Amino acid sequence: MSDALVLGTAGHIDHGKTALVRALTGVDCDRLPEEKARGITIELGFAPLVLASGLRLSVIDVPGHERLVHTMVSGATGIDLVLFVVAADEGIMPQSREHLAICDLLGIERGVVALTKADAVERDLLELAQLEAAEELEQTCLRGAPIVPVSALAGTGLDQLRQALDGVARAAPPRTLRDGPAWLPVDRAFAMRGFGTVVTGTLRGAPLEEGMAVEVWSDAGRAPRELRIRGLQVHGEACQRALPGSRVAVNVPGVELEAVPRGSVVATPERVEPRPRVEAELRLLPGAQPLKHGARVGVHLGTAARGARVSLLDRALLAPGGSALVELRFDRPLVAVEGDRFVLRGHRRIANAGWTWGGGRILDAAPHPGRRKRAERAAELALAAAGEREKWLAARLARRGWRGQTKAELARELRSLENLPGVRVSAEHWVDPGAFAAIREAAVNAVRAQIAAAPTDAFAGFAQLRARVPALASDAALRAALDAEARAGALEAASSGWRMPGHRAHASNSSLARSLLARLAASGLAPDTLEAIARELGADPRELRAVCELLVREQKLVRVSSELFFDAAAVASLRERVIARLRANGSLDPTAYKQLTGQSRKHTVPLMEHFDAEKLTVRRGNVRVLRGG
Repeated sequence: MSDALVLGTAGHIDHGKTALVRALTGVDCDRLPEEKARGITIELGFAPLVLASGLRLSVIDVPGHERLVHTMVSGATGIDLVLFVVAADEGIMPQSREHLAICDLLGIERGVVALTKADAVERDLLELAQLEAAEELEQTCLRGAPIVPVSALAGTGLDQLRQALDGVARAAPPRTLRDGPAWLPVDRAFAMRGFGTVVTGTLRGAPLEEGMAVEVWSDAGRAPRELRIRGLQVHGEACQRALPGSRVAVNVPGVELEAVPRGSVVATPERVEPRPRVEAELRLLPGAQPLKHGARVGVHLGTAARGARVSLLDRALLAPGGSALVELRFDRPLVAVEGDRFVLRGHRRIANAGWTWGGGRILDAAPHPGRRKRAERAAELALAAAGEREKWLAARLARRGWRGQTKAELARELRSLENLPGVRVSAEHWVDPGAFAAIREAAVNAVRAQIAAAPTDAFAGFAQLRARVPALASDAALRAALDAEARAGALEAASSGWRMPGHRAHASNSSLARSLLARLAASGLAPDTLEAIARELGADPRELRAVCELLVREQKLVRVSSELFFDAAAVASLRERVIARLRANGSLDPTAYKQLTGQSRKHTVPLMEHFDAEKLTVRRGNVRVLRGG
């Protein structure tokens, strides 16, 4: 059980919700002058309630007036259990039924019924009111809930009500989402002199801490801002850390009050963003109008409200009382998180629910942007609706194919990365297992093709293989595939690359290699350029260069420059003569060097520079000396 739960009131206007909260907590939730004057709750009110067991409840008092249902919904979306208020002298009224329907649609299954104004009716009428309330609630989310007669003015029944709340709260699992990023749908904002803007709401997901960075998404169309939390309060008490499920006030200086109206969101940076559409599970109330594909509705999500168009994914028509998998395309993007609940309101009043037609929960807050058949989308969403989250995640990842997804992408799309299926090709990159198998096959084929094209190379380098594998596969996925095939024995790996098992570098044209060696051995210290030799032997210059590089690795030739390759024995002989002369005379000038090689500057200078590069000699002024000598 969580150490903090949110209790919301619900019920018809003037049935005594605010008076009851005041009697239970000592806090008057009608704080606005207009509320005092009119005697009704217009805005959400908040109060702490500590029960006998020590359990602390955050109480949200919502308005009961029909015209203020949107405010009621913004409070109800964040509650864990409900205090349903019914006046004993009036019983359950139309607005009571709409509030009940909303609680049901939001998945609020635990609560207590307070039969208020119990002192205003005779005992037998009070008993009758209890029976009627129990009968009305039998087909709702509050079936079997404790019904406690109370009088806020006389104070009778309050202790019994607290006991009932304590029992239900201790058995109630937290309904407010407690994983993923922290996000706070703003239901109120105000300015404090010396502190700046303060926003309030019911915290979902992860804790907030004083000093941490948060992202502020404005429902007024302002650009997002990243700010630091200056201070936190839970019911007027300063704290350094606020837990999910708490009623929290967050001081975020640096953002204008006008930029954070109700519907704005304060959240963990880079984890949420406004969505133009979501995919969801939708349930219509029994009295609602049939919902056609393409119908326009009103959607209340968190503390935001939007017009939206409904696309039915698994049927052509949604009948009253039925459920469907749908896409909601909003008139204006709003912040949405997987698993959040919403309420749907229509354009025609229905019996026992007012303008509320239905509701549901978001299954995919970031649907794939490409065009897909509705049946395909529905089949995938059905996994999420059935609680098969791992299979749903696998299907999402499979859609990404060879590209896979990065942690940053996934973190913006999903509430949680726990139990994410797939192959982790790097610390922050996942690929579908089927796609990874295809990348592994492509990697082996690329090595095979590269070795066939360049048999003179002992290994195929990554850049060469990268050019042979479609760019859909990331560098991380390709490296992981190559390494996986090497571990499986299908490839051999070394620091310089990968090769097929048993491959050894060789010239594809062995007669060309023999002719080249003979030609350079005969040339001694005066070889022709590679271009000239290619013309003489009638060879492809690129093939000839590859053979030269192979013979260099086999230490049969020495590459002195990009165009000059020398017989290795001739260079070794010259090296010995150079060492002997330097030991005898201490230095060699260019003229003496030419006498040793017996060649012109064309060949002597490259050889001098070659021995310098080998760190055999070093140039000092116009002469060479032994390095370290």
